[in-house]
Amino acid sequence: MGEHAVVLSRAGVGSLPAQHITRIEDHGGIEFVVRHEAPGPDEAVRLLQSATVLATTNITLPRLDDDLLGRLPRLHSVVLHATGYEHVDLAALERHGVALSVLPGYATPAVAEHALGLLLTLATRTHLAHDKSRGLVPGDTSLRGVELGGRTLGVIGVGRIGSHLARIATGLGMTVIGSDPDPVARAEAAEAGIEMTATDDLLERAEAVAVCASTDPDHPVVLDGARIRRCRAGAFLVNVGRPVLVDTDAVVDEVRRRHLRGYAVDDVVLDGDTHADLLTEGRIVQTSHSAWWRDETLHRGAEHFGRAILAALTGRPLDAVTEAVPDAALADAHKEWVA
Repeated sequence: MGEHAVVLSRAGVGSLPAQHITRIEDHGGIEFVVRHEAPGPDEAVRLLQSATVLATTNITLPRLDDDLLGRLPRLHSVVLHATGYEHVDLAALERHGVALSVLPGYATPAVAEHALGLLLTLATRTHLAHDKSRGLVPGDTSLRGVELGGRTLGVIGVGRIGSHLARIATGLGMTVIGSDPDPVARAEAAEAGIEMTATDDLLERAEAVAVCASTDPDHPVVLDGARIRRCRAGAFLVNVGRPVLVDTDAVVDEVRRRHLRGYAVDDVVLDGDTHADLLTEGRIVQTSHSAWWRDETLHRGAEHFGRAILAALTGRPLDAVTEAVPDAALADAHKEWVA
């Protein structure tokens, strides 16, 4: 049996552009399976028993543990339509020689613009003006905001998203400083003109802070209570990474006592009843993991997904975070297309 890709997703054939499907079909079989949730182990084996490449989204991703991977001996690559992969058992994939490819750049502009949008929302209180016009908040709700131009933005995590945010925030007239544990990211950001500093220093200086960091499964919290209390009085805090990067309880405490002017997170972390006051006052904004959901991102993601699937089928996985067992017969196939 030759190479065979199984695309497991909600969109089915709509997951890929037609020209990518044609190119993939030239180098192996492709099968589309429409699912609206992740299959259990037995169903995953039934769906993937012929697959050498699994292409999937987070919603439809089966649990890739040793048991399942041991039952899928043909599988050598997984292509995940996502940027983050901290929820995937990389050690299990490595033990079974399965490559994991991700799409690191497809949503960068959207998420960076969303971060700026959240900063503008907190600063201008536009969301409250809208609610007030509809009678959804008390009539004496304050709409008084601030200007971002001339203020200092601290970006924690100056990778793709953080550096893009820095560029567009500079266009508003903000001064940008950054922090990042990765020496390569620090060097590239410094070369791009971002002043790099320690995270604690950043928190003490910045009037607005944006968390754009990746999640480290071993050390997931970037801003714990002690660090949040180091924030400059009256600062805004925005988190477009995973919610776990910021200690939510500590943020709530600091917003309640008005040390932080507001917090915005691209997820839902607060209970509508317990935290009704903060939500009604608009001091905490939640956007339900929607930062990436843009027309351009969907188009770009489909393009990147198709390229990554073909690359996996031809033995040259793109943006792989684990490595497959090499197959010499595939090593030189169509390198010009995936280069």
